[in-house]
Amino acid sequence: MLKKIALLLSISFFALGAPLNVSAHAVLLDASPKEGSQLRQMPDRVSLTFNERLGEGVFNLQVRNNKGKLITNKKATMNRTHQTISLDVPPSKKGIYTVSYSVISADSHPVQGTYVFSIGEKIDQATTNNTSNQGKNSKQSSFYNIGFSIVQTFYYLALLWLVGFVLWKWYVPYQSDQQKQKYKRNVKHLQIAYIIFLLISIGVQGTELLKGSNLSQIKTFVIHSATGWSWMTCILLACVGFLFLLKNKWLDFIWVGLLLVATTLNGHAVASDVPVYTIILDFIHLVTASLWAAGLVYLFMMWHQEREQALAFLPFFSRIAFMSLMLLILSGVLYTLKLLPDITALFKTTWGLLLLAKIFMIMLVAGVGILIREHLRKNDSPSLTKFLMSDVSFMLIIVLIVGTIAHLNPVPQNEPLVWKENKQDIEFLVKTSTLSPGKASLWLKASLPQDGSSIQSIDIALSPKNKGELAPIDVPLKVNKDESQEKQQVQYKMYETNNLVIPYAGRWQIAVRLVTSNLDEIVIYKDIVVYDVK
Repeated sequence: MLKKIALLLSISFFALGAPLNVSAHAVLLDASPKEGSQLRQMPDRVSLTFNERLGEGVFNLQVRNNKGKLITNKKATMNRTHQTISLDVPPSKKGIYTVSYSVISADSHPVQGTYVFSIGEKIDQATTNNTSNQGKNSKQSSFYNIGFSIVQTFYYLALLWLVGFVLWKWYVPYQSDQQKQKYKRNVKHLQIAYIIFLLISIGVQGTELLKGSNLSQIKTFVIHSATGWSWMTCILLACVGFLFLLKNKWLDFIWVGLLLVATTLNGHAVASDVPVYTIILDFIHLVTASLWAAGLVYLFMMWHQEREQALAFLPFFSRIAFMSLMLLILSGVLYTLKLLPDITALFKTTWGLLLLAKIFMIMLVAGVGILIREHLRKNDSPSLTKFLMSDVSFMLIIVLIVGTIAHLNPVPQNEPLVWKENKQDIEFLVKTSTLSPGKASLWLKASLPQDGSSIQSIDIALSPKNKGELAPIDVPLKVNKDESQEKQQVQYKMYETNNLVIPYAGRWQIAVRLVTSNLDEIVIYKDIVVYDVK
């Protein structure tokens, strides 16, 4: 049966871990100058504002000219709220300029991006879209994702089992002093495993977060960021635990509380708009998960080694496990609702789909728990063995999912639109900057009609899908006149605007209406979803 568990875990791991890309939580809300903007002169400052607090010390903002050279060697600065980084820039000549940046989000993910703007000349729409890469996470290979997920899975197993064993130590009905001493040895082994995987996890995460940083930046990040404090506190508590754990109940409880609070500082909980609330929910989630996971492992061990001890522990564990699962589900639901813009986002990200898989596994655990309680009432010991094996299998898969989604982004990302459509032999190509509440840029390319007529007019309107009382919003367009195109006969027309206004997040429909000189009307539609990432 153990071989089956290992096989199931391996299959689940490669099914879940292989295709994943690590995602960031911080999102670029506003840029000055904006992506694709065409200015008369260089502004005094380039600034970027993000939706959440950024990690201090490790951030970079650069502006390069059309020859790839930096226009200033000054260092970027961060404001007091830690949400905006700025760079003072000198007056510059006409040309196209590229802004590149890299920051670390509050939940410890690297965020990088580039975009272009121009001074005194037009930007080719293709150049803008090919260069723009706003707010993208640093993508790693599948090998890295699998490796990091392995590390995180073993890290969470060690954390949950260690915390749970420390808490259960004071409530296990020991049958002899020998059992008590054996329990303490198991805790020592878990302490060693925890500090090993903690250091490996920090090493892997730190290498990705701090690559390219100098010693001063690393020092600032470790001392002033929530992630740095989490690392230092967890290492300190892990070392101190070897001195006094399992000697005093209240000291053990304090140690567990401090360790779990420190753990919550390195994750999605600190990135919400109400971090205290999500940290409390995350703390409850970890405590209840520890009680269930560690109690189940201890029961499984005793069931095969000392059946009487297991039977004495089982009734008490069954009650605590049931309450833990209820709190686990409740805290998980509240935590998820706080992180996501709406519940439908669960179906639009890898994080959400894996969370649904986790919920399904927890439902299976609850079902098995009911069967265990029923067979315990009937004193049917032989049947309990297979149920315990199933519960352990489900627990390992759940922790695997947790280790995988810990570094994924729970919030769907707003993306630029690239929309191609052919209708009545007219080719339409619509591209936009990143779509988010506020202003965006749009470029439209339409081929000339095949019947020899010309394009008389073209209009774009934006309509909300769920708010019927709001009239369509007209999007002003202007013809993009390219000198190189004027010298040759072209088979298409290009339009652009920097005034695509999206009033609020939600579901929208873009309608493009083209009228030919023969008064033929062609209309195409595209549904989009804009998320509120603030």
